[in-house]
Amino acid sequence: MVLITGGARVGKTKLAIELCKKSGPHVLYLATSKPEGDFFENEIVRRSRKQRPFNWEVREAFLGLDTILEEEGHEYDAILIENVRILVSNLMTYYGYACASSDLKPLTRNIIEEMSHIILAARRIHTQVVFVTNEVNIHPSDADDLFKVQMEILGRVNQQLAASSNEVYWLASGIPVRIK
Repeated sequence: MVLITGGARVGKTKLAIELCKKSGPHVLYLATSKPEGDFFENEIVRRSRKQRPFNWEVREAFLGLDTILEEEGHEYDAILIENVRILVSNLMTYYGYACASSDLKPLTRNIIEEMSHIILAARRIHTQVVFVTNEVNIHPSDADDLFKVQMEILGRVNQQLAASSNEVYWLASGIPVRIK
């Protein structure tokens, strides 16, 4: 497993694609957006289309990723899962996030458990799995409650992924730095 993290537009997808290409030609690009998702979600898929080989299989899903990995993972040389931030956002909606004043422990627990299933499935298959996520160390002072909660949960998910990954890369200004 590989985790790639960094800020917005620093080349995370480019590095992920290069790593997947090294594994072989048969790659699944697994976008964690909803097909009817918002502009930002769909923009990530559109932007990466220009970078990735045309013959890669593309699928959009945010639920059942562990099942996809377990049932189909052996068919691919690599699987690129993009973007963990959007996955967390979609899972927050799925698990019923209402407002920041509600008890966030059950929500966080559900998302961490979902990620545990995905990680276990990724480790069970003999296929390179590359996760792309966003770094969460900078919070705008005017961020709304939804953003703050999302970043709190994403920070925990990123730690979980980093601890489970064989390799972790952080990108700054387009330069990848291997930190694990």
